[in-house]
Amino acid sequence: MAPPKDPPFEKALADLEGVIEHLESDELTLDSALGHFEKGISLMRACENHLKNAEGKLKELLRGQDGELVEKILGNTADGLLTGDTSNE
Repeated sequence: MAPPKDPPFEKALADLEGVIEHLESDELTLDSALGHFEKGISLMRACENHLKNAEGKLKELLRGQDGELVEKILGNTADGLLTGDTSNE
């Protein structure tokens, strides 16, 4: 039997936010809180797996022709914002 597949990242994150809301309420019994906490840990791990996989794919895509990792900062950097250079090139 194959291991259960992680839910899509967006669903896992939304579900995790819902679990957090439940845990922050004062209406949970200890058993219910423990169940929600366990589900939250599982969802957190699923999100972490998705992020690690995405990071690996990005690193693979950013490999140069010589096989070396080409590091490129995506988005604006603090230095660029301070100097007015937001081209990141």
